[in-house]
Amino acid sequence: MKLLSGIAASTALVMSLSATAVQAQALKFSTVGGANDPDAVAMRVWEEYIEANSELEVDVFDSASLVEQGKQGQALGRGTIDAAYMPPAWISEQVPSWGVLDTPYLLTSPAHICAFGQSDLMTQMVTEVEDAMSLRLLGTAYQGTRTLNLREQRDVQTPADMNGLSLRVVPSPANILMGEGLGANPTPVPFSELYLALQTGTVDAQENPLTLIHSQKFYEVTEQIVTTNHKVLIQFPAFSSRTWARLSPEEQTVVAEGAVVAMDAYTQNVIDLEASLRATLEAEGLVFTDPDRDAFRTAVLDTFQNSELAADWEEGVFSTIADMEIPAECAAATN
Repeated sequence: MKLLSGIAASTALVMSLSATAVQAQALKFSTVGGANDPDAVAMRVWEEYIEANSELEVDVFDSASLVEQGKQGQALGRGTIDAAYMPPAWISEQVPSWGVLDTPYLLTSPAHICAFGQSDLMTQMVTEVEDAMSLRLLGTAYQGTRTLNLREQRDVQTPADMNGLSLRVVPSPANILMGEGLGANPTPVPFSELYLALQTGTVDAQENPLTLIHSQKFYEVTEQIVTTNHKVLIQFPAFSSRTWARLSPEEQTVVAEGAVVAMDAYTQNVIDLEASLRATLEAEGLVFTDPDRDAFRTAVLDTFQNSELAADWEEGVFSTIADMEIPAECAAATN
């Protein structure tokens, strides 16, 4: 009997020590953005909030140093990492109805993103993601507005003027479709290889927000910005459901509150940067030209709405999001 009691006590001690070790282990936050990119900066805001308001510790891994682009969802689901960003394109690979949020010319501004984040539709869609992917989405942020960036200057007014150009896109079905709608030949290239692809002429163009064009120094290997402004980017901070279940209710509250604080900082940082970056990039030699945006919008939306991807959208959801009323607090917070 004493032997059995000793074994039970030893087992309990080991389990207690293991739980303490898990608790003491720093949470791993991963982003593909560089150290000074808005997503990495915001993730460190999240880290600071959590560490200031709990006993939890956080390690932030930027520049895809822990998880490569596109693999965040798998890593979160397995609990390999604890937090990362999940854009709609990656979510829609497992929850196809989310593809609607990856449609160009749908969202129009940071205030529009704020409105969606406060909507009942957002709550419904977040639940679908948690059930399917074992991760929790804890807010929304404005990531910037994607626009075209060409290696060599070209007169681009409509999608027809992009004919024959190789356009680097994020490797996903929605982004490939977007490239086609923009009139180019979509060419998937990992983000880490994009600078070299532009430098060597492997691709003729790329599309990203001005923040990334500046921080990644793409202005060194390109000549022109065509302000299609084709996609207002929504970003979602995601947390592993496995890790969430191991946190106390108080820790869960701190993590969730920290995400909101960090995403507000993310949005404001991007707004501030974009307000000054055109002049900064022009000083670096980039030429800005304004195309016929209505022509691009019509072509891209026709391509999406007649695609197989649109068949996965819930009926009427595109119009629900596109026509969403902007609450006064959202308009005020993002001005």
